[in-house]
Amino acid sequence: MNRKRVKPHRHLRVPVRKSSVQKKGPRRHLRKSLVIILAAAMAAAFLAFNVPIWMDNSKLRTLGYDDETIKKIRSDGLTDKILTNSYYSSYLAKSIDNGSLEEDFISLYTAVSDDRGLTASDFLLYCRLEDKGYEKDQLENLFKNLKFYEITPLLVFDYQWDEQKYIDDCENNKDTNSDTSFSLSGTYITPYKLTQDIDNTDSADILVNLSNGLTSDYVPSDLTDVDTQYAVSGIQLRKEAEKAFVSMASSALTASHNFYASSGYRSYADQNTSYTACSAQVGSDNADTECTRAGHSEHQTALAVNISPTYEKADDFTQTEVYKWMQDNAASYGFIERYPESKSYITHMSGESNHYRYVGKDIAEAVQDSNLTYDEFYELYLAGWNDTSFKPASHIIAEANPVSSKTK
Repeated sequence: MNRKRVKPHRHLRVPVRKSSVQKKGPRRHLRKSLVIILAAAMAAAFLAFNVPIWMDNSKLRTLGYDDETIKKIRSDGLTDKILTNSYYSSYLAKSIDNGSLEEDFISLYTAVSDDRGLTASDFLLYCRLEDKGYEKDQLENLFKNLKFYEITPLLVFDYQWDEQKYIDDCENNKDTNSDTSFSLSGTYITPYKLTQDIDNTDSADILVNLSNGLTSDYVPSDLTDVDTQYAVSGIQLRKEAEKAFVSMASSALTASHNFYASSGYRSYADQNTSYTACSAQVGSDNADTECTRAGHSEHQTALAVNISPTYEKADDFTQTEVYKWMQDNAASYGFIERYPESKSYITHMSGESNHYRYVGKDIAEAVQDSNLTYDEFYELYLAGWNDTSFKPASHIIAEANPVSSKTK
């Protein structure tokens, strides 16, 4: 049997191409260096960013803030302001924590105690006194040492260059003073020292006092006779005030508390005659506390009325049943007791408990609730601004305003 001879396969030789790539050792070494450099850069960046934060946090802890408050300080962007001025008080820390801080008044938070605290009315009062000329350090001293009702009279008084003297006087009389009764040992107002003419004479809320006066030719345009059922003959008031007074007197009559208007509108000339007679009777030194000069009497506004009880006789009107009824009901008709005896030191007018002033229902109720004299109330909540740069943010004014709360 013939067998085919099989030729053995030859192994093909594949030529090996020389690689153009260099040895990889140096490349691996270079990559390691880059990683180290990158890591070092990242570490440096991390430290550059965090070290100042750690240092600031340490400074904040030194001032007295805890870690939770420090987080809030950072999130609110307050770090630089607090550290630059070394601001700290427990009340400030609490206000930062609960989110109630008004940043524009941050230094004031460091001046008051937790018990004293601050409200929107405090911030408004601060700004009003700034507008009156008081400096930041004076205001912080006042708020640090005094209560709200002890500071508000300064809105009415002359500017006090030495506020510490006033603070000391308040401290010496703190046992007898309260938000319903106030007097001091010193004198802080000079009658008629600076007087301004009133320009909003058509408004029922105008302020007439020792510093704000009406011109000699001012006569209300809507004078209205008060029905003689509720007044002596010839009594006149402005139409709005007359309507409110008759409504009030009628309600009192229904409740068996009869009274009538014994005085209403009084002209500039008549007030001048009255002041001259008063001065002759009590002496010129006492005249400005017993009666008012022409132009500075509320009676010229035709918004003020003196009332007398019909069937009660009493030397002190405050002891009558009519007075008690007025205390409970006058504000709901738009009237306030203008010169309470307990605040005569502020109004600089002797107590005249039967003198009532029409200001409108909302304002009357707000004044009564505030326990402020109308002089203080007006200067705090209603007056315009000498310099509007001192005017606080609108939300503070809205929150502080007791009149707006009456209309909500």
